[in-house]
Parts: sequence; structure tokens; C-alpha cells
Amino acid sequence: MRCMVATFHSIWLGLALALALAGPASAETDVAKHAKAKAERSVKKVLKDCEKELSSFCSQVTPGEGRLALCMMAHEDKISDSCYTSIFEFVDGVELGVSNLWRAANVCENDIEINCAEVQPGEGRIAQCLIDKKDAISTPCKAELSGLETRLKN
Repeated sequence: MRCMVATFHSIWLGLALALALAGPASAETDVAKHAKAKAERSVKKVLKDCEKELSSFCSQVTPGEGRLALCMMAHEDKISDSCYTSIFEFVDGVELGVSNLWRAANVCENDIEINCAEVQPGEGRIAQCLIDKKDAISTPCKAELSGLETRLKN
């Protein structure tokens, strides 16, 4: 028997992150645009794969603030394998993305302090700063950024 309870916090965090990324943007960086587009594609896949369940069990729920995710978890024993798999893949992708960002932040810590200290964090501004200053950053940081860019664009 599959157990969604183990992924409760990850699902909520992942869906909350996707909703935050899907919100209105102001002067988005390229990094933020790619991250937002990737999140929107993932959310659309979950909505498509879980359309029947959302309609059957959660049609009266007002979307936002994790309410749909909580509704789906309340009906976890009734969702289809394709919906469950889609949610699991979405959460896995979010966790991988967060892990990639943490790793890049750690590898590029000195480069951020040297080249982007004046940049306000958020909306991909620090990553965009490092990308814009590629010639001035360390080889390990360049490698992390290259991988991060590739993963965001795919």
C-alpha cells in the first residue's frame, strides 16, 4: 500500500512553492522566468493527471494556500495511480530543485560575496548576477551555474 502521508510536508511545500512562483512577477530575471515556466508546466501536469480527483473530491475547495493539496491528501486512499505518480514526480522535482539551489549557493558562496554582494536576494537575482558575471567567477561556480541553467531550461 502506498503511503502519501510520508510525503505530506514535501507536497505542501512543493505546491506552495509552485503557487508562489506562479504569482505576479516584477522585472523577472531570466532565471526566475525559467523557474516559473518549469513550475507552471509541472503544476499543469498534476492538474491534468488529477483532474478527475480534483473534480470528484475537491470541486468545492477554493484554490490557494495549499487547500487543494490538503484536500487531495484527505482523499489519498481514493486517488488514481496516475494522479499519485504525477504528484510524487512533482514533489521529487521540487526537492531536487531545492537541493540544486542549495548546492549552487554553497559552491558559489565566495563568488556571491565578491561579485554580487550588492544584489538583493530573491526572484533569481543572485543567480542572474553570477550568470551575468561568468567571466569573473570561479570554475566550480561556473560549472554549478551551467548545470543549474540547463536544468531550469529543460
